[in-house]
Amino acid sequence: MKRTILFLILVTATQSLVSQTSVANRVSLFRKGAIRVLILSGQNNHDWRTTTPFLERLLLNTGRFDVRINEEPVGMTSDTLAVYDVVVLDYNGPRWGQTAENALADFVRLGKGLVAVHGANWAFSGLVVLADHHVPTGIMEPAWPEYKSMIGGVWSDQNPASGHGQRHTFLVKISDVHNPITARFPETFEADDELYHNMHMSDGVHILATAYDDLKYDFPQQEKPANPATNWPHLDSNPTGKNEPMLWTVNYGRGRTVYTTLGHDVKAMGMPGLSTIFVRSVEWAATGAVQEPEPEFRSWAEPPARQQ
Repeated sequence: MKRTILFLILVTATQSLVSQTSVANRVSLFRKGAIRVLILSGQNNHDWRTTTPFLERLLLNTGRFDVRINEEPVGMTSDTLAVYDVVVLDYNGPRWGQTAENALADFVRLGKGLVAVHGANWAFSGLVVLADHHVPTGIMEPAWPEYKSMIGGVWSDQNPASGHGQRHTFLVKISDVHNPITARFPETFEADDELYHNMHMSDGVHILATAYDDLKYDFPQQEKPANPATNWPHLDSNPTGKNEPMLWTVNYGRGRTVYTTLGHDVKAMGMPGLSTIFVRSVEWAATGAVQEPEPEFRSWAEPPARQQ
């Protein structure tokens, strides 16, 4: 019995040493001093084939990040995530399975960062899985409850049903000027996007920015989105006439999460407001701060002139 216990202790210690060595070796392959970012993508009802590399470019152009992309999160483990400081979700698709889902939850809970963009809060909410161009697949999976707690709010077909009116240009108003993500930001900034409303929120969400969901951007009756499949949820396309949350943070365990409803496509992501919000959010989620000088209010689709 004693030999068995000693053997198990030796095996565990050896495995731990090998894992630590592997992580150290992998870290050495990233740019020294950069925040290490993993973008999870590969499925979305939005055009992830253009938005994911665009998000990567925004980050790289700041000079603060080194980025990798994983288009198949199903195989993800805690070892996959071990070298990263923050995960970015440009993903909306089927569930990943217990191993991958636990890996992400533990990653954030134990002190790392998570940033989720736009349609990522449809994922894992118990609604029908959508393919490219919003086509319903008929795949229905149970919700991942931990995910809602992690990102702070999801789509729902329960009253009041989530949705959005017509895409249009609107002003986003900063509601917390002290958070490092929004500090020294303009009081308002312009977005060209879908304005999500009636997101179903979890406890502990801290809202950083809102936008007024103007009634005049309702869909004309003849253009109301139809229900194309039996499993298509009951959603609401009527603007609420209320200020809706656009950007918020969540403390999940020891980790930090940021979610923004903005970011429908490359045009939306490249606007100065969201572009700057995004790069600051990734830095804050990774480190708990935004170092000075913070990324300036501009589109980070191109690097600053001094870096060219």
